[in-house]
Amino acid sequence: MRSFLSIISYVCWGAAAGYAQEADSVRQTINLDEVTVTGNTAAAKQQRQPLAILRMEKGYMQENRSNSLMNTLEKLPGIHAFQVGQGFSKPVIRGLGFNRLVVAENGIKQQEQQWGADHGLEIDQYAVEQVDIVKGPASLQYGSDAMAGVVIIRSHEWQPEDGLSGALLLNGNSNNRLFGGSGNIYFQKENKFVQARATYQNFESYRVPAETFIYNGYQYPLHHGVLKNTAGREVDAALQAGWRNAGYAATLHANNVHSKDGFFAGASGLPFLVNMDDEGHYRAIGLPYHEGNHFKIVFNQIFYLHSRHQLTVDAGYQYNLRQEYSAPHTHGFGAMPEGNLELELRLQTAGLNAVWEYRNASNNTLQAGINAEYQHNRVGGYLFLLPEFEQQTAGIFVIDRFHFSGALTGAAGVRYDYGSIHIHRYEGFFRVSEMRKPAGDISFMAGLAYQPDRQWTLKANIGKSFRMPIANEYASNGISHVMLRYEVGDSSLHAETAYQTDVHAAFEQTWSNSFIHRATAAASVFGNYFPNFIFLHPTGEFSPLPEAGQIYRYVQSRAFRAGGELEAQVEFAKIFRLAAAAEYVLATDLKSGFPIAFTPPLNITGELSVRWKQLGLFTNNRLAVTYRYAAAQNRVARNEAATPDYHLFDLSLAAGIPAGRGTNVQLVLQVQNLFNTAYYKHLSFYRRLDLPEIGRNFLITLQISFNN
Repeated sequence: MRSFLSIISYVCWGAAAGYAQEADSVRQTINLDEVTVTGNTAAAKQQRQPLAILRMEKGYMQENRSNSLMNTLEKLPGIHAFQVGQGFSKPVIRGLGFNRLVVAENGIKQQEQQWGADHGLEIDQYAVEQVDIVKGPASLQYGSDAMAGVVIIRSHEWQPEDGLSGALLLNGNSNNRLFGGSGNIYFQKENKFVQARATYQNFESYRVPAETFIYNGYQYPLHHGVLKNTAGREVDAALQAGWRNAGYAATLHANNVHSKDGFFAGASGLPFLVNMDDEGHYRAIGLPYHEGNHFKIVFNQIFYLHSRHQLTVDAGYQYNLRQEYSAPHTHGFGAMPEGNLELELRLQTAGLNAVWEYRNASNNTLQAGINAEYQHNRVGGYLFLLPEFEQQTAGIFVIDRFHFSGALTGAAGVRYDYGSIHIHRYEGFFRVSEMRKPAGDISFMAGLAYQPDRQWTLKANIGKSFRMPIANEYASNGISHVMLRYEVGDSSLHAETAYQTDVHAAFEQTWSNSFIHRATAAASVFGNYFPNFIFLHPTGEFSPLPEAGQIYRYVQSRAFRAGGELEAQVEFAKIFRLAAAAEYVLATDLKSGFPIAFTPPLNITGELSVRWKQLGLFTNNRLAVTYRYAAAQNRVARNEAATPDYHLFDLSLAAGIPAGRGTNVQLVLQVQNLFNTAYYKHLSFYRRLDLPEIGRNFLITLQISFNN
């Protein structure tokens, strides 16, 4: 029962509780080579928590690493990357993302410009040690933004032994001629550690299997399939330090992520043929482009007050700066502005989370916690899109996890959130009135996990979630050139609520002396009813401003969402593994009867892999062939474009090379989009330009690690 309690303390809002020594021992028990559902592992069968969690360890990240963290995780059922081009991708769980999904790194919610699809997730993916994904409502622990789920990121693990260790990773891509690397050094002695990391990436404009694109009905050339001015670079740095003893553990994280990326010239304002000329400088970054910088400092503390009491406190400060540069333009009104700074967003966030946990002798774990956050946003540049604002939110929750019998476990909790936002007046052509909007409501959850034997796991959850509208939903009023649209908010929006249910069933069987060594299967079904769902609706209107594009309005309506995931895998002959998964989401505006925009289609994936321990000098080898199918998305909102289906094949090869005592070398080779297929993701805005996704891409990663 003790292992059950320590894992639960990790999954809660105070994620730093995982630094406890007992939690470390549990993680060593459940680590697997592949993605697993924690409810199906041996340790998770003991804990039987109602929420199923997908866990990706460092090995999975190394073998499947792609252009961004979310592209790496996109192979998982129910997980998508909402993206524009190669430099921007955001997480989507079961068709919901942005401010309905929490990304928590080292116990603190990542707060950046997540409301915008063209604002990428500013986290160094090479620093990620472990990712847990909760699919479904997690508002009790993580606050009102966690309606869709949580992506929990950890960038540090205590080592089992003291000493000096580190790694150097070098990587390259063929499609955009990317080269880069990431290195870290780690020292641990007598319950203290310090770690430093630096990352650098540089890439050219990327290539697609197309020769033309379409803007506002006009066709333009695409020389050699290159999306001109989509080059970029990234420079990241991080420093961590920690200490622990029998009654206390603390970790300090400081990191900075900086990127500069060009915007495809044909997607920002009216494209001119001169801007499309092939100049041969594919690594150059010209106008328009963006620079983003995200600085974050987090302090995690755990106080072991008693054998049954524990207090976790996480505090963090974040400063997010985003600047977009473009040649001055006025869209036919006002004087020509000076300088190239089109849009500047400066967001500061301070957050505090505290969780008290009590473990009694009757197999209960009681948690009570508070979360508080303050945000301060300022804007600049000659283009207006989002107003300045201040926002305060606070929540208090109680959760009880209890063990009925050897087979049945339950959890129930309640939470109250209150927040207010002060939006500043903006005068000019893009006018916004001053407003103050308070909101508060109750969320609750109840769930059961039933394991009648070692093979079967059954879970069910019901709950209610709450979310207050954010600044862009209330008061956006301007042109987003990168997204090819004019966005308009609605000051009359009310707070959003959702009634949600989730059912999960899993099976696992292992045979010791059989051709089939292991077989697993899992199925999840969910349903959500929103009495007042807020979404961005593509209208049939176009902005009166030249080149401003279609008007998208934030609207509110009754909505129903449902879907599910199926997964199965078979391991045979002790080296082969065959896996398959499928997912589907249905989203309907109940008022109009039309589907809701930006809903992913049916997706099916399959993978055949083989692992063998030794091949000449190479060890721990893995060869995999992956197939992905996305059905046509014809169930679209009014004025939203449909997307055709596509088939993709990928190859990957991973091998280890022993290089002496304490030193290991790992080589990973991948071929993405093996047949250079021209395909369109429904969650990519470039499909509106008739631009397919990135073409064939060869990736190579070489990692050298040592441990003394």
